[in-house]
Amino acid sequence: MGTIVIYSSNTGFTEQYALELSERLSCPCVSLKKLGKAELGAYDRIIFGGWVMGNAIMGLDKLRDIATPDAVFAVGCTPPFEEVVASIREQNKLADTPLFYLEGGLRLDKLGLPQRMILKAVKKSTAKKSDRDRQGDFMVEMLGTSFDHSDKAQLEPLAEYAGTWN
Repeated sequence: MGTIVIYSSNTGFTEQYALELSERLSCPCVSLKKLGKAELGAYDRIIFGGWVMGNAIMGLDKLRDIATPDAVFAVGCTPPFEEVVASIREQNKLADTPLFYLEGGLRLDKLGLPQRMILKAVKKSTAKKSDRDRQGDFMVEMLGTSFDHSDKAQLEPLAEYAGTWN
């Protein structure tokens, strides 16, 4: 029995973090797309990582259909503003489940046309607001460009937390 890292990634940032975390914890790492329900019986701890879209952690509900994660990491393109993290926690009904927010980035070349169009519309709509918050300012500045704000050091709190399980 041990720990497994399961992830859902869209442009690679979540996968990158999941692989690094599994290496640090010396445990298996598997994409949610390739996960077999029977596999989970061999593990007593599950760490789930998903990318964030509209404050929803993608893949979390699918995992919850078969298992309950012991910790969750969410990878988004905005900085870890307290209000963003609180909104992600609330929207995903995480209650007492430990949540770790990791900043990733945006790889426009990995997005399909519909996603790029949505981002363009969100940027345009947000730019028109006179009462933007910090997240809105960030979105206006950064959406529409590719960038990478990922940093393996952001995994430290999660790795330390999971290290207490052994």
